[in-house]
Amino acid sequence: MVENIGHLPEEIVDLTSSGWNARLGRYFIGQTEELHFGNQFNAWGGIINPRYSGVNLYFDIFTITNYGEEYFDAEIWLNAETPPGVTKMSTITSSNQSVIPPQKPNAYMLQTKYMKGDLNKGVDIFGRIVTPNSTLVSDSHQGSIIIGPGGSFSILLRSRGWEIVTSTIVLTWWEERIKGR
Repeated sequence: MVENIGHLPEEIVDLTSSGWNARLGRYFIGQTEELHFGNQFNAWGGIINPRYSGVNLYFDIFTITNYGEEYFDAEIWLNAETPPGVTKMSTITSSNQSVIPPQKPNAYMLQTKYMKGDLNKGVDIFGRIVTPNSTLVSDSHQGSIIIGPGGSFSILLRSRGWEIVTSTIVLTWWEERIKGR
């Protein structure tokens, strides 16, 4: 117990790492455009931490929205090669809009739709089934997935049938400068 004689009460704030980094303006949210896939085509979205970024990327939450009537599968990959035909996303923002100017991330998001084939290299760490007309929200990873420079976090979307499916992916993360860089 802390004795408080003649002073204002101390404020104790318990912040998670994501909360602390949001306060500092270095917690980021990115969303893909609508991704279309099916009829033997896949879609993909991911965060790339550039080789010379000088930061570690601490992954927090992903969401996958299924706008259709069909189930589909989502595979979560670490450090997969970027597939061909990707588009860079500009819909990334700092979650703390009170920091002026808002910080810009070192990492960037890429996406592709109507992709043939699988991802190369990397590790498929787990999968999820995304139900129709729903949004799958991952548990918070609270920074337990750490992507170093040159690495990536990817989500591969696979249709189970011939129907064209529409989906979006939202990713959240924070970045911390690597000591000595």
